[in-house]
Amino acid sequence: MNSLYTIVALLTGIALMGSIGTSLQQQASALIDNWREEFRVLTDNFEDAVSNATEQEPPNLDSIQQLVDDYKTNLTKIFESSDNQTDIL
Repeated sequence: MNSLYTIVALLTGIALMGSIGTSLQQQASALIDNWREEFRVLTDNFEDAVSNATEQEPPNLDSIQQLVDDYKTNLTKIFESSDNQTDIL
């Protein structure tokens, strides 16, 4: 009878670990999807802005450099916010 309790306890533990693992995976997936979408939008906007800036005659190099600096800053913010959200998990 003692081995039956052990088996039931082990199966319960495995079921709990599986449900917790699934929950964490779903939360992590949501964070990654949010990060991916932010990155895509930021990159699309950056590419459009650089394309528009290079079409000007003559191209304004200071403006392009400012776009690159802004992109770098915003990209860093996305990665920092994703690191902070990962720490919550």
